[in-house]
Amino acid sequence: MKKKIPLMLTLLLAFAVGLVLPASSADKVEPALVAAAEKMLSTMPADFYQIEPAAAQQQIENVKPFLLDVRETKEMAKGKIAGSVNIPIRDLPKMIAKLPDNKTAPILTYCQVGYRGGMSVTLLRMWGYTNVRTIKGGLDAWEKAGLPVVEKSS
Repeated sequence: MKKKIPLMLTLLLAFAVGLVLPASSADKVEPALVAAAEKMLSTMPADFYQIEPAAAQQQIENVKPFLLDVRETKEMAKGKIAGSVNIPIRDLPKMIAKLPDNKTAPILTYCQVGYRGGMSVTLLRMWGYTNVRTIKGGLDAWEKAGLPVVEKSS
């Protein structure tokens, strides 16, 4: 059985390759973009800013992070983690005012399976948030771990 590469890693590698390798020999990459990509990739932790569901639950209980659900509104019928704020990932730039003012405040993100959660971590870090993680495997992994989901409609 093949191991699946987390989407965040795939996206970041594709992003980095896209920045480093020009589309044609005539294209050039801005040195500042290459430097930014190198800095981002070289400082990325081994866990790619992911947190296991059980550890996320402990953080929610003890640290009280801003809990950001980046799923689409129509997905909310599947339930949500108590206390989370839903801002679909496509709306994050328009809804940035709903995020904590304190850029060092703890933030946990999640989506249904982890892909958009990983992308949201990258966006938030680009915007200067320094204490951001995503729940590994998203809401599916959260539920599989037996953790509570609220407002679930059948």
